[in-house]
Amino acid sequence: MTKDKDWFRQGANLAQQLSDLDNIFQHLAGTDPETSEAIAFFLTMGELGYIDLKDEGIKLLLALLNGKRKALFATSPTTNEISKMGLMMPKSDAVYIDE
Repeated sequence: MTKDKDWFRQGANLAQQLSDLDNIFQHLAGTDPETSEAIAFFLTMGELGYIDLKDEGIKLLLALLNGKRKALFATSPTTNEISKMGLMMPKSDAVYIDE
C-alpha cells in the first residue's frame, strides 16, 4: 500500500473513532460552520434538558438543518464527482455477467 493510501486510511479511521466516541460529529460533518453550529446548539440544549428534542417545532427545525447539511455536502465543490455519482445511484447488489 502506498503512503497516500495509508494516510487516507489512517485519517478515515481516526475520524471514525472520534465519531464513535462522540456521535454529535455524525450530525455536524459535511456542511458549513454556521449550520453545524446551529445543529450543535440545539442538540446540546436538548441533551442538557433545556429544550425538548421531541417537540414538533424543534424536530422540524433540526430536520431542516439536517436537510441543509446534506444539500451542502452533495453540492460542495470539494465533494468529488465519484462521491456525487454514488449519492445519485442507490446501492444495489453486485451483478456479474458471464462473458
